[in-house]
Amino acid sequence: MKLTDLLRGEHAAFNALLDEIEELNSVSGEVAQIESTVTVLKTELRSHAALEEKLLFPALKPFAKTDELFAEMHADHERIRHELEQIENARDIDEALDAVGKILGVARRHFKSEEEKLYGLADEALDEEALDRLSEAWAAARSEKRS
Repeated sequence: MKLTDLLRGEHAAFNALLDEIEELNSVSGEVAQIESTVTVLKTELRSHAALEEKLLFPALKPFAKTDELFAEMHADHERIRHELEQIENARDIDEALDAVGKILGVARRHFKSEEEKLYGLADEALDEEALDRLSEAWAAARSEKRS
């Protein structure tokens, strides 16, 4: 399986978590419930972003116009981390709900952009063998993380 397919699969799981957070937000869930889901999301997103930056960015570096794309993706990763921390650090439900509203839009836009631009470039520029090697490195990193 290609690395880009694996990363898209992770996005699907993240979107499910975002949906759960959005539902908790709409029913005015308790801060603890929202924080619990956000903690899972934050842990997985941090790992996901790190693997993209460690595996995919270097593989795409030789191709034109990647510096601007990488800067955009990295800035998005940082903004998402920041918004997740705002939820975790919320002192009350109103602060948490405000931060939730921000993260939902930011993360969903980022995933869409990443799938179209970054993964699209990878699918066009890298051959199947390269994408398979990257997916093996991804699997090894994921396995290592879980041990």
